Amino acid sequence: MWEKKISASMDDSLLNADKMRMQIAKKKIYDVCVIGSGAAGGFMVKELTAAGADTILIEAGDKGRLEDLYIHDWPYDLPKRGFGLFKQASLYGDDIGNAIEYRGDRIGVDRIRTLGGRTFHWNAVCLRFSADDFRERSLHGVEEDWPLSYEEIAPFYSFAERQMHVFGTREGLSQLPDGDFVAESPRLRCSETIAQKRLAKIGIKLIPVRKAVLLKGQKGPISRGACHYCGHCMDVCDVRAVWSSDVTVIPEAMATGKLTLRLNSPARKILVDNDGLVSGVSVVDRATGREEEIYARIVVVCCAAIESPRLLLNSACEKYPNGLANSNDLVGRYLSGHITAGAIGYLKDLIGKDTFAGDGATDHAYIPRFNQARGQSHGKRDYVGGWGMQMNYVTWQWPHHAKSVEGFGSAYKKRVRELQPAMFQIGAWGKVEHRVENRVTVDPKKVDKFGIPIPIVQFNWGENDLKLFRDMRESVMEALDACGVETVINRDERPGGFASHEVGTCGMGKDPKTSVLNAYCQSHEIKNLFVVDGSCFTTFSEKNPTLTIAALAVRSARHIAELRRRGEL
Repeated sequence: MWEKKISASMDDSLLNADKMRMQIAKKKIYDVCVIGSGAAGGFMVKELTAAGADTILIEAGDKGRLEDLYIHDWPYDLPKRGFGLFKQASLYGDDIGNAIEYRGDRIGVDRIRTLGGRTFHWNAVCLRFSADDFRERSLHGVEEDWPLSYEEIAPFYSFAERQMHVFGTREGLSQLPDGDFVAESPRLRCSETIAQKRLAKIGIKLIPVRKAVLLKGQKGPISRGACHYCGHCMDVCDVRAVWSSDVTVIPEAMATGKLTLRLNSPARKILVDNDGLVSGVSVVDRATGREEEIYARIVVVCCAAIESPRLLLNSACEKYPNGLANSNDLVGRYLSGHITAGAIGYLKDLIGKDTFAGDGATDHAYIPRFNQARGQSHGKRDYVGGWGMQMNYVTWQWPHHAKSVEGFGSAYKKRVRELQPAMFQIGAWGKVEHRVENRVTVDPKKVDKFGIPIPIVQFNWGENDLKLFRDMRESVMEALDACGVETVINRDERPGGFASHEVGTCGMGKDPKTSVLNAYCQSHEIKNLFVVDGSCFTTFSEKNPTLTIAALAVRSARHIAELRRRGEL
């Protein structure tokens, strides 16, 4: 009798296994699964669908709703005058801000959850890396050289600039190559014009900024308005003049009929088949909590420098017990970003003057790196790297200096009003050395609301970083002094990072022993796995990363399309 029960149980198990195999066989298998919908994911699906690939795009968040974002609300219209209010809270659901652990020095990272990723609200500054930025080891003996050169990526910079509608002026600077600009930058404002003339006297060149913003309206799958210079780029552009993947490349991909869009689906782990290749991804439905498997012949991870290594590490399995693409224990290592310093001053020439002509397109000016020519304190530098400066990107909606003005009553109010049009802010973004001990890990015992292990971010500034910060902070004050400021507030006395510019945790390289990816962001270990976002950066310069991310995504996508055409993937 027991033998009959055992036999029946075995038959049931075999039957269930057969049913499961049949269900998998019936399940749709996409050509490519792209995880993450920011600049990298957006350009990836645009290129892949144009090449005919049946593609699914996985996004952890939902479509952002402009009406939830307090874009043009004045402080006096907000609860508690806006104090403690996070205007973009709806874009950071699932308590994601607390589903992370920091160890070491003070930094912050951005893990937005919305269609379009961080391009949904960003300042849209687009700067090319220079030829030297790809050759740190060859030129300075630190870090590693990229496995590709400026000449190799330059055509993809041009394509991305045209697609993103990047404006700028041609300056002929070796440290900041000119782009394939579609329009000239908006004119400088009063404070920036004064600064440009004053800084030139001490050998510092101030140029118009380079940004991905429409200056004329544009019709397409989703019509976009022209910039109306309201100064709310980073709050989310309500006319969508600021380039964002959710209103540009993703709708273009949808129009091909080759893209399936899956929202509200955080990725739990990447699936692996018996041959050691990736076969899809397991996602969680944010509304129901149910887990579902999505199958694909190629998986492209575009989740940024914290979430991408988190996903690879959380995908550990029998075949890859240390996580995917991680036999060399380098996934999550070499975390980097930008070290920052800034201050606000009030130009003597503009105090009490009626010069206000609108908020502008957030910032209109940029100071390219200049310390490579001047050296430390105009002498020999004892560190590697440099910084660039952006100006006037803080809001004009309230007087930042109000707490610093002495007195009270009518005289106090008069002084606050006099200083407001003279505000001139400078923020510097500096290079951070890629160091192996700065890393992202996961802890199975610490999980988010979906039971997925959270990222543990371990970071400390290195000696080179702190030496650079010292000079960078002094140069901010030197610039403000040269411009003729009367009052200085909000001066950074200690380094900050990373200004949403984190990179480096799945680095590219030629040697599989010392890198995670090859020059096309393809895993050395798993040929049908790609990681395409800021995490692939071999090193990082002082320039904003988004344009380089976009260019790399286009290059990688076209490589994938070619491999598929040749039957190699």
